[in-house]
Amino acid sequence: MSILSFLFGTSKKLPYNKNVTFKRKTSDFKIEIGDKVNLWNQPNTNIVNLYAEGSSGGDGLVGTTNDKTLSYHLVNNKNLFFENKIVGISNDFIQLQILIYRDQIQTQKNESEAYDKWINRYTKPFNPKTNWELRFYTNQDVKLNNPQIETITKESLSKYYNDIESSIWLSDENKHKLALEHKSRSVDIEKTLRASFTGHSLEIKNTKQEDSWLYLEVGTI
Repeated sequence: MSILSFLFGTSKKLPYNKNVTFKRKTSDFKIEIGDKVNLWNQPNTNIVNLYAEGSSGGDGLVGTTNDKTLSYHLVNNKNLFFENKIVGISNDFIQLQILIYRDQIQTQKNESEAYDKWINRYTKPFNPKTNWELRFYTNQDVKLNNPQIETITKESLSKYYNDIESSIWLSDENKHKLALEHKSRSVDIEKTLRASFTGHSLEIKNTKQEDSWLYLEVGTI
């Protein structure tokens, strides 16, 4: 481990711009300073091999190294660009300059598409035919006096992109929020919000308490 790795740890942040040392392998392929080579990660390992350009199969193997961070980026390479060139050669080692960076435009496009898909998932009209379950957890003694299911409005949905569980809670008959932590399955959160956003009134059909857990059978009026 290098001094920098010891002090700062192994970072997976991009851009990745480093000189990496590879153990040189005997090969019939000639390589020179300034050459570009091909990188390949051995499956399920941190071993990265170098292959001379123009080679095929394993015949062009010219170097190898064990590098966890480089291996990670080679495996998780979606929207990434790789550039490299040989900057040093000896009988035993190859020094390779490697630059890895992300396609920011494509990344932003993917994130935007994922967000739009998420919004559509929760705002599609929904007319329930069967009941479903909501779950709540608490380590306190909470009195359930005619509890009511509360949800956010459709207009505020975007604020809960990274915290969808907080979009649903229970209140008492005076609209005071109860000290219960919402822990429902994603499919049941989706049903609850879609039903509410469609205009249905939510109704608790049945309740069951087990230790610190509260289970509600939920439907619409």
